[in-house]
Amino acid sequence: MVERPGPLSVLAAALRIEEYGMEFYRRFSECVGEGKGAALLRGLSRDEGEHREFIVREMGRISPGTEVGSVRTASSLTGIVPEEVFQFPADRCLTVEDEIRALEMGIRVEERSIEMYRKAALIVDDPGTKSLLESLVGMEEGHRKLLQDNMYMLRNEGSWYGYTPILEG
Repeated sequence: MVERPGPLSVLAAALRIEEYGMEFYRRFSECVGEGKGAALLRGLSRDEGEHREFIVREMGRISPGTEVGSVRTASSLTGIVPEEVFQFPADRCLTVEDEIRALEMGIRVEERSIEMYRKAALIVDDPGTKSLLESLVGMEEGHRKLLQDNMYMLRNEGSWYGYTPILEG
């Protein structure tokens, strides 16, 4: 019989994904020349930071005083190795074609995060953790949609759709 991961290890896996997402979107934003695209990506990085804070608070609720970095992740649950997924050339910025490929990668990561959060919500018993994971599903679905819309615009119009009023307002 396979042991079910506890809520702390599930949340530690989620925390790791959000931290790498923050870095990915931050780095991506620095390489996008178009203002709307850069603003969108900065906003996504901030969103991932907010998700991280939700997770940290939930971990503190479950186990007050626990150092979140010391909790082992439920790696079998995630199926995502952030270091491999969020690869970025360190020495250069991106062409439009590179931006499209990076958006495709971001969409895949969002889809895998959604899948992981859904799966995790089904196996945790703690109602607060379950609720947080279900909320994260909706948030990441919104990110996926923004990335898909922007990829469509880049492919067909050669420019970013963005979402400036909310992100930078």
